[in-house]
Amino acid sequence: MGRKVRPALHGLGALGARLKHVRLNSGLSQMKLAKLMDFDPAHGYKYILRLEKGRVPNPTLRTIAAYIEACGARWQDVVNALPSTGKTSTPAARPLYVVPAWASDSMASGPRPPAPAPAAAPTPPARRRDSRPMREQLRSQRIVQRELHTRRFWSGVKQADETTAALLHSSRVPSSLHRAYLSFTRSCCSAIDAFATARPGIVQRELAKLVQPAVAQGLDRRILAQIQLACTQVFRPQSNTG
Repeated sequence: MGRKVRPALHGLGALGARLKHVRLNSGLSQMKLAKLMDFDPAHGYKYILRLEKGRVPNPTLRTIAAYIEACGARWQDVVNALPSTGKTSTPAARPLYVVPAWASDSMASGPRPPAPAPAAAPTPPARRRDSRPMREQLRSQRIVQRELHTRRFWSGVKQADETTAALLHSSRVPSSLHRAYLSFTRSCCSAIDAFATARPGIVQRELAKLVQPAVAQGLDRRILAQIQLACTQVFRPQSNTG
């Protein structure tokens, strides 16, 4: 059986540039990073070079995760640059049975052959047992969980940004201050996400620490309170009931 061909990925150049930025911020050389990723010390840096230039055609998620972990970074640092396979069109489903011309009511009546029996539902393939060591399985599960958490986080940030933009528009805030208010919104989202499992009192204390520096920049305390409430409703809706 031939080797399965993976679909071509798009956006590898942007991913490579983002990975290089993460590595430079961590202060690691390509050779040092290759060593931390358990690559061949003599040639591993060449793979890092090709990856950062977007010349690795199908980098695996495991490789990207190892790169990020070795740099001490987070998935949020590269999630906006992750490659994609593009959109594929789904062919229209074909009918199981086409009524022949002789079955039309406009034709002369007569004996008709029996209708074909409905096609049986295909039997789902048996689930293959994961033969990898438990350590590898748990690591893969952690990677998937981090990806899901990252997607949920940025989805919430987008919703909070939209709420902030609408609030600034209704309050007629000068456009020169919009960036500062949106930066405050991002800080609130990050704080709430970082203390997602903490008690509400702890989260409120962390959010309160963000207000004074924002007020010092000339931002309105009333609008800041409304932004914090909007962020809390997005990330901790259960704490706002009652």
